[in-house]
This record gives sequence, C-alpha cells and structure tokens, in this order.
Amino acid sequence: MDSQLEAVRQDIRSVKGKIVDIEQDLAAAKEAKNGEQERKLFDMLLSLNNQLSGLQEEKNILLRSQAPTRLAKALLGEGPPSKKAKTGVADLDREEIAALINKKLPTASSYSKTTVGGWADSRYKTIWPCMNFHRQHTLQDQHTTPVALLDPILAQVAEDCAVAAPTEGDCNFTARVASAMSESFTKEGERMDKFWELLEHEYSVRFQRIEFGDAKTDGSLTHPKGGLVVNVEVKNEVGSGGGAIHVQNAAYFAAYADGQAVVLRQVSTCPTLLIELAGPNMSLSGAVFSNVVVCDQLTPMVSLLWQPHSPLMLQAARCFAALRMALPRLLAYYDSVQSQALRQQLDFPYPTSFIASDGGGQAHFQYVRRLSGLCFKGVIQPHGQSVFVKFCRSYSFAAHQAMAAAGYAPALLGFEQLAQGWLLIVQQFVDAVSWDEIVHKPVESLKAAVHALHAAGFVHGDLRGCNILVAAGAVSLIDFEWAGIVGKATYPYFMNHVDIQWPDGASDGRLVTESHDLWWLSKLI
Repeated sequence: MDSQLEAVRQDIRSVKGKIVDIEQDLAAAKEAKNGEQERKLFDMLLSLNNQLSGLQEEKNILLRSQAPTRLAKALLGEGPPSKKAKTGVADLDREEIAALINKKLPTASSYSKTTVGGWADSRYKTIWPCMNFHRQHTLQDQHTTPVALLDPILAQVAEDCAVAAPTEGDCNFTARVASAMSESFTKEGERMDKFWELLEHEYSVRFQRIEFGDAKTDGSLTHPKGGLVVNVEVKNEVGSGGGAIHVQNAAYFAAYADGQAVVLRQVSTCPTLLIELAGPNMSLSGAVFSNVVVCDQLTPMVSLLWQPHSPLMLQAARCFAALRMALPRLLAYYDSVQSQALRQQLDFPYPTSFIASDGGGQAHFQYVRRLSGLCFKGVIQPHGQSVFVKFCRSYSFAAHQAMAAAGYAPALLGFEQLAQGWLLIVQQFVDAVSWDEIVHKPVESLKAAVHALHAAGFVHGDLRGCNILVAAGAVSLIDFEWAGIVGKATYPYFMNHVDIQWPDGASDGRLVTESHDLWWLSKLI
C-alpha cells in the first residue's frame, strides 16, 4: 500500500509540474496573441486540473484505508523515519496530521493545564505545529490562515459580536443570562446545567456531553451528519479548574475533528463555534481544521453581570445576537456539506471569486501556492491568467490605481470586502524580482515612481526593497496597505520596531509623510 500511495504522490507532483509549465506557455501565447495556441493550451490546462483533482481524491482514499505512513509513524513514535524522509509536520498531509493529533493529544482537561503534562510540556512538541491556539509564539502563526478567512460563518460571528444591533429579544435574553450567571453556584456542573437550560430554551437546541476516553465536554451541539456545531467549556469562576479554558475548549474540538469527523473532514474544514463560560464571563471562539487545527478567539471575555447602565451589557447582547444568527447558518451548512462536491484546497482561504474592476463581472480563481503570510499565487478560471492574491485589513485602492495608471504598479484586477474587516485584493501577477535581489538597480525608474506617487497626492509608508519589484529595467510598487492621501494616511499599530529601522517619526498611529518615503528612497539608492 505504501508503494501505491507513493506512486500517486509522484503522479501528483508530476501533474503539478506540468501545470506550471502550461501556465507559462499560456502566458506566452497570450503575449504573442496566438489564439489557436492559447485555446489548445487552455484545454490542456483544464485536463491537467481535472487529472490533479482525481489523483488527490485517490490519495485521500488510500490514506483513509491504510495505517499512517512511515513519516507519520515516526512522529507518532511507532517506528523510524525513512532515510530520505523529513521529520517535520510540513511534510504531512491533513490525514497524517489528524492521525498524529489523535495519537498524541491527551485529554482536553490535561492538555489545558500549565503544569507538567499540560500544553507547554515538551513531550507534546510534535503536535504544537499541528494545533495553532496562539499559545506557542512560533512562526506557525505567520503561516496559518486566520479562522475568519477559512470560514465565512465564523467570520460573520466575529463581525456581529462587534457591530450587530441586538433585537429586543436579544436584550431580554441577555438580561436573563446575566441574572442567572451572576448567582453563586456550589459546583461547576450546576452552572453548566443552568447555562444549558437558558440556551436550549432560547435557541430550541439540545446539548449533550461527548465522551473522549475519561473526559467529557461541558456541552456539545452536534449535527446528525456528524458536525460539531457548538462546544461549550465551563469553569465555575475565573481561575477555577486549574486549566486554560480556551486551550481546553480548542483541544476538545481537535479531538472531535481528528478522531470522530473522519468522513466530514474530507469535504470540510469542520467549522465549530466555541463558547467559554467562566463564572459571569463569556467569550466566543472559532475553530477549523484546515492544513492544521486553528482556533482563534472571536471576542474578548465579555461580562455577564447585570449592569444596565454599562456598555458592557450591549457587548454581551451583541454576542447573543451573533449566536442567534450563527446557529441556523452552521446547521444549514452541515445539512448540505456532504452532498456537495469534494472541496479542494481546504488549507487555503475560502474566497475564490471577486468582482472585476474593469466591469467584467464576477471572476473565479484557484489557489496555486502560498507566497508569504497571507499572499498567494492564483490562477483565474477558466482562461488561466496568473494573479497575485492578498488578504489584509486596510488598503489604498486609489493609490494603487493611480500608480498602475502611471505604469508604476501591477494592474489592480479587483477586490472584495469580506466579513470582520478583511479585504481580498487581486492584482496582476508580475514575473519579477525584488529590489533587494537585483544587482543593477534601475534607480531613475524608482525615483520617477516615488515622484509620481507624491505628485498624485499619495504616500506609501513602507518603501522597503521587498515592496519594489523590478522587471525589464522598470519598477513596480506593491503593498499599498499603509498608503493613502497625504496628511491622512497613518501607520498601523503593532509595527515591527525590533527587526526594521524606520524613519524618524514613523511610529504606531502616526501620520505617514512624504519625507518618510524619501528617507526610504535615499536608503535604497
């Protein structure tokens, strides 16, 4: 079986290589305006993509029907790795990661502890990169896509918790919860039972306790088809129970997704809403299984105390409004997910379309690979144009368009406003190198680009060499996240002041000035 799986993987690598070659030939045919060759190459590209989908499904079937591979076995402690195999989690696919977590993860209550045997214990270092709960500050955070970009329902929960307008019913329910949760409970189970009672009556749902070995959840809402819709973790008061409540809840999700949702995770990231209740305090988190298990807090801990004259009550009401709207969406999702075609690219963000800025309507794309952070290479379907796809929370479309019109930036093809303030940016993919990588630097072209930017009334703010592309002796500016109108654009908070030297006055929340751009220019030339 190992040889059969390796043969399929070899075929996948071969087909991916052919796809890259065809994409390059297709771009050349477009450049040469060779319509006949373009159509021929496009048909070949479609055929290869279909072949790739079939091979990937064949690989998944083989993985489900056999024991873990040698590499997975090595990480599981069941045998030595092969001499040629790498021993990093990056070399494992989703099913092997699921097997690793299922084997190594202790009970959620044990894993949540900060003492020996808890999540910080080095004995669990092999699964740290597989479960991003933001407690290990590693590069994993930089290469993991946020939950809000992996599932639109959970992203909407986060947005609703921040800005939703609660109904009269939401406010009345919040008042009942605040009254009940402000009471003293002798035992954790009593608080749990009361919280269940309130949620079940308000939302017409039924919670249960799911067993994982010797441990039980504090309340789980499951779908008949196998999805974990909501999971609740309860502590009688803040600090009681001796464990990290968010880690414990996330660990229950990991145990469920990797142990019980075997079929479901082939077509889904298994989105789950997590509720953490500690005394009269509550938070909401979102969890998915993409390439790894990812759990993000969607809200801070919100007070459930009865404080009718405090804005904290409104914050709590927004959370319950978000919960009211999310439950039917998640249930409807799990109603239909297994009847859908196999979703490919579960480890990439969920958006796969955008509105073309040229008025061409909706365009669809497929991800090719992650370039860095939340930047990806994609290809527009069906004609195969390579694109650069970026996700961020701020962007100066006006500055980008002005520079593109002047010939100093890649064409901006389109964008989408997503939930929770995220933006999807799609631009022309430029086959170029960065300013830092090139020996003979086109200094005059860079000077002209910065002059054109300022002449149009904009500033950039981050003119480092990595944000300047060079192709055929010409410069293209990219990364307009911090750019904007002179006198209005400001730097973001949490700038990197450790690894990067910034111009004087360039600091969190301060204005971006033309002099800052000129400082970078002088440094680059």
